[in-house]
Amino acid sequence: MPRPPLARWAMAALAAPLAITHGLAQTLPTPAGLSQAAPRAPADGSPTIPDRRPGQVHQAPPNLQAGDLSLNESGAQYRSESRDARIGARFGRDWGGGGGSRIDIDYARLLGDTWAVGANVSAGTEHQELMLNGLYSPTKDLHLGLSLGWLRDTDTYRFYSGPDDVAVDQTAALLRVIKRFDQGSWLTQLNASAYATRAHKPDVPDAVMVEETPTLIRFLVDPREIAPGRLQGFNLGVGLAPWANAEFKLTLGRETLHYRFQDGSSEKNTRTTTGLGYTHALPGCWQLEGQANTGVAGDRLSFGVRHGKWHLALARDGGAQGMKPRTSLMMGLEAPLDGRASRCSTLSQRQTSGVRRLDEVFQRPRELPTRVLAKVDLTAVPVLLASLDKSGLGGSTVSATPDALIIKLPVPAVAVAQVSLNGAPSTNLGSDGKPLVWVQDGSLYLGIRRFPNPGAGATTPVSVVVVMSDASLILVDFNAVGY
Repeated sequence: MPRPPLARWAMAALAAPLAITHGLAQTLPTPAGLSQAAPRAPADGSPTIPDRRPGQVHQAPPNLQAGDLSLNESGAQYRSESRDARIGARFGRDWGGGGGSRIDIDYARLLGDTWAVGANVSAGTEHQELMLNGLYSPTKDLHLGLSLGWLRDTDTYRFYSGPDDVAVDQTAALLRVIKRFDQGSWLTQLNASAYATRAHKPDVPDAVMVEETPTLIRFLVDPREIAPGRLQGFNLGVGLAPWANAEFKLTLGRETLHYRFQDGSSEKNTRTTTGLGYTHALPGCWQLEGQANTGVAGDRLSFGVRHGKWHLALARDGGAQGMKPRTSLMMGLEAPLDGRASRCSTLSQRQTSGVRRLDEVFQRPRELPTRVLAKVDLTAVPVLLASLDKSGLGGSTVSATPDALIIKLPVPAVAVAQVSLNGAPSTNLGSDGKPLVWVQDGSLYLGIRRFPNPGAGATTPVSVVVVMSDASLILVDFNAVGY
């Protein structure tokens, strides 16, 4: 097991005096014509100090190396090649399916030889995400990974009353088992993953729809329901290195996406999933990266070019059925957190245990959707709020909210004198204790949803006597429609 950096420093500090004593105890050359005996080391083993008397030739001290500690004529230096932490940042823009600019930050750190942790954060105008990754390694070639994520995505949903942008939250979890193989083997890894994603139903306000004919004005309420989806899946994967500096990752699995609708019905879709990942290190510190994944939550493609610490990536996410595809272009940089410049690496170097473990918690799990799984619930059809005879409006104008009709009469209203249902006087109170009809800012408000529901398709004749500002009375008749 490799010693941690602190342990290596301690060993180097203990070993250095031995190397220094050996270097300083060497016999110095004697100029021609002079006789100089070689100094003898003291009996107690302490370092011998060279004679610096005039006329003696000076020799530069030799370069001494003990572990990560070096000593030369420029002084002492300590250099650690361990890369136990990494951070990356990307900035770019999405087109389609919400779109907008965003910045992504990835972070990973090794906690000894057993644990590794990482995080993926995305912040944008239409897309926000937090993913936490953990890796436990009981042995150097066996790893258990867990990822937990939260995603909020804003997309355009096409309701009966028209399109509107809605933000939907989604949570996800993934468990992975990875078996690594010896460096240099054509078979680099075997893995298995199980994962689940669940969208959460958003609270979308109702919308009013107006339908007008030559004789009628109909007001309908669109409930604008969103059906959240639940995804479950698993896959098996293999990593292959068919030639030097190139690696392929292949996966095959199964996914099920399930939607439940407000009328009790549901929709279920099951599909075989496939994945292909490709990494190729090229001369000159260049590297190519590509991924192609198919699944019930949408097909995803990405291609990237990396040069040193800089990289550029283009990705396309088809989203679930009925969603508009989203294309992303991201540019960013990645660097270790030890203050050293990023080095170029071959595939064999990338397969070392520490780098592999960092990669696992640094990269966002590709199986988890980058888009929310939600769709418009088309079983939530618009409900008729009220139907008014245009011939009886006179000079009045009518508007509506999801809960009330608003009638602006030719003369400002002052108060409600009487309310009748089915021709019989009634109290002006609904079942919730609030008024059925009221006056506000000179307009007459009819709380349609507060009237007793006569049943789907049935109507209740309503008559309202209103006191006007000029002390006159006006009668307003309409039908409350059941739902």
